[in-house]
Amino acid sequence: MSASFLVATSASGAPAIPSVAQPPAAPHEHAHGYGGAQDDAEHRAQDLVGVPLHEIEKKTAENAARIERQTGRRPGRAEVRASVADADPGVSGQWSSVVDTTVVPVFTAVLPNGKVLIWDSVGDNAAEDYPTHDFTRAMVWNPADDTEKRVDLQGTNLFCAGFSHLADGNILVAGGNANAQLAGTLRTYVFNWRTETWTRGTDMAAARWYPSVTRMANGEEVIIGGGPATAEVYQTNGAIRQLPNFTKYNARLYPFMISRPDTQLGLFGPYNTGWTVTTAGNAAITGTANRDGITRDYGSFATYDIGKTLVVGGGSITEDGVAKRPTRTAVILDANKGLVPTVTTTGAMSTGRRQHNATVLADGSVLVTGGLTSAAVNGGVDLDAAVTTAELWNPVTGQWTVLSAAERIRQYHSTAALLPDGRVMTGGGGICGGCMTAGYLEKNVEYFSPPYLFKKDGSGDPAARPVITGGPATVGIGAAFTLTSPQAADIRKVGLVAPADVTHSVDQGQRYIPLKYSVSGTTLTVTGPPTGGVAPPGWYMLFVTDAAGVPSVARMVQVAKAPTPLMSPLKNSTGKCVDIPQSALTARTYLQTYTCNNTKAQSLTRFTDNTLRVFGMCADVPSSNFVNGQRIWQFGCNGTGAQRWQFGADGTVRPVSKTTLCLAAAANTNAAQVKIVTCTGAALQKWTW
Repeated sequence: MSASFLVATSASGAPAIPSVAQPPAAPHEHAHGYGGAQDDAEHRAQDLVGVPLHEIEKKTAENAARIERQTGRRPGRAEVRASVADADPGVSGQWSSVVDTTVVPVFTAVLPNGKVLIWDSVGDNAAEDYPTHDFTRAMVWNPADDTEKRVDLQGTNLFCAGFSHLADGNILVAGGNANAQLAGTLRTYVFNWRTETWTRGTDMAAARWYPSVTRMANGEEVIIGGGPATAEVYQTNGAIRQLPNFTKYNARLYPFMISRPDTQLGLFGPYNTGWTVTTAGNAAITGTANRDGITRDYGSFATYDIGKTLVVGGGSITEDGVAKRPTRTAVILDANKGLVPTVTTTGAMSTGRRQHNATVLADGSVLVTGGLTSAAVNGGVDLDAAVTTAELWNPVTGQWTVLSAAERIRQYHSTAALLPDGRVMTGGGGICGGCMTAGYLEKNVEYFSPPYLFKKDGSGDPAARPVITGGPATVGIGAAFTLTSPQAADIRKVGLVAPADVTHSVDQGQRYIPLKYSVSGTTLTVTGPPTGGVAPPGWYMLFVTDAAGVPSVARMVQVAKAPTPLMSPLKNSTGKCVDIPQSALTARTYLQTYTCNNTKAQSLTRFTDNTLRVFGMCADVPSSNFVNGQRIWQFGCNGTGAQRWQFGADGTVRPVSKTTLCLAAAANTNAAQVKIVTCTGAALQKWTW
C-alpha cells in the first residue's frame, strides 16, 4: 500500500515556511532501504572509532589549550551568554552554572527514581595498554545534588548503541561498537535501575551500530537500523525475533520512530520516506509515504500530543538562498487518521539547526537547545556556527520564542532530557574527529529552568507550584484514577511524559500525553491514556499544570497494559481466534476464525473509541447493514457506527448501533465466517480477550 503525505498550509498566524531548494533524492537511499559505505566512512571519521577515550581527551585538551592561548577563548564556551544573562527568567528562562562530570553525556536515560543513566565510550584509565572496546564508561547521575555513581560495564563498548526503557523501567541497550573496523555488535544489555547493575541479554541476529529502539503497546521493543536491513523485536520474555517483512531501513543513522495510537510503529525520518508497520508476528508494512522532501539528518523530533509529533531542523540544504545549512523549518505529523500521517507546516525556528535536541516539556510545549547553523565546514561540530540560545515552541500557536543562552556549546554527541522537577538537563558534546581538532570536549552538564518555573512579575522569583499530594502507583489504559491536590480547582492540564532515551538528537522515549479529567473539591478524577499505542507500558512522569502555566513536580507512575491487552487475539469459547485471511492488507477483506497462532493476522487492537482494529483498519459492518447473518470485513476507520462495538461482561461483542446482534463465528472450524447474528448466548458468540 502506498500513499503520499498531504501537506497542508500552516496554522493561522504561523510564519511562512522558508524557501527551500532540495536535492533530487536522499543521498543514501538504496533498494533495500538506507545506508551504505558513505554512512560508515562519515561516522568512522567523526566518531574516532578505534581511538581510546583517554587519547581523545589528551589530544582535545592540548588543542583546547593551544586555541585558548591563540585566541583568548576556550573552545566550547559561548560568547553571547553575558548579553542574555540578566533577562527576566519569567520570560526567557534561566540556565544554571556548569557542573563537571566524569562521563561525557553522549547517551542519557532518565530513570524512574529521577536519577539519570549516562554513558559514553571506552574508559580513560592511565594504563596505555588498556583494551579499547571491551569496556564502557558509565555513571548514574543524581540531578538533585549533582552527585554520581560509576556503573561502568565490562565486556563491550556501548558507544553508538540504541536504547529504550522497558516496561519495568529498566533500560534495554542494543548494539554498540565492536572494533576499529566500525563493526557493530550483536549484544544486548539491560541496566537495572533499582540495583544499578548491568545484565547481558539475548544476542540479536545481526550486529548493529546506530540503531533505534522503540517500545510498543504490548511491551515489546522494536530494533531498526544500524547496518542490517531486517528489523528485530526484543520480546517481553527476553527472546529476540526477526521481522522479515520489514527490510526498508538499514542506515547507520538513528531512525526517527515511535509507537502510534493505533499500536503500529511509525518510522518517519531522518530520510524523507517513512513507513507504518505492524510489528506483530513477522511484521507487515501497512503504509508508505513521503514527509516533506527534506533529509533531516541530525534533526530532532518530539511527540507533544496524542499521535502528533513535531519534526524540526536537521539536514544540509539550500535555504533562504544559502547552501549547506540545516533547515529552520518544522512540520507536524498527525498519526490519528489513516495508515500514513498527515503533515502540516508549523512555525519555523529563528535559525536553522542540526545536532540540536528537541525536548518535550512538562506542559506539552517543546524546547530546542544547542546545535549549529551551518554544515559547510563540518556537519558535527563548528564552534563558530554555534547556537546557544534555546527556543520554545507553543503547540497552540505554532510559534517559536527565543529564550536565554547556555554557557556551553552543545553540538555533536550532546543530549538534553526533561527531569521530574520540570527542568531540562543538557550535557555532553565532543568525542569526534572535528571535536578533537577544535579542542571541543564537554564533560559536564548544565540545567535549564523554563519560563514556566518563574513568576511573571519581573522579579525573577520562583513561581508557586501546584502540588500532587496523593495518587496511584499504577495507571490503566482508559481507566479512571484520582489525584489529590490543594490547587485542584486551578489545574488546567494533566499529562504524562515518558522519560528520555536520548542520543545523537534522537529521543526514542519522550512523549507528552494529555489526559482528560474532572475536578471536585481537592480531587481530580483522571482518565488513563486511550491506548497502549499512545502510552506503551512503563514508567511515566505525571504532571499537573495550573492556570498560570506552572507545572507541579512530577509524580512517577507506572502505566500498565490494559486488563484486555492491546495487540491480542480475540478468541471464542471454541478456541478459535478472529483472523485476517492471509494477513491481507486490503480493505473489504472478510474476517474469519482460525486456530489461534499468535501471528500478526490475529493481533487486534481494541480502542477506547469502541473500535476493533488490525493493520490500521477497523472491523466494519458493510454499509451499516445491521441484519442477522451479515458478514464482517475490515475497512478504513471512518468514525461511523458501523465500526463501534460493545464488549460485554458476558463475553459478547455487539455493534453499538444494534445491541440485539452479537459477533459470532459461523462454525467451530478453521476459515469459518465471522458474522453478526441474533444474540442467543451460544458458545460461538462468546469471546475472550
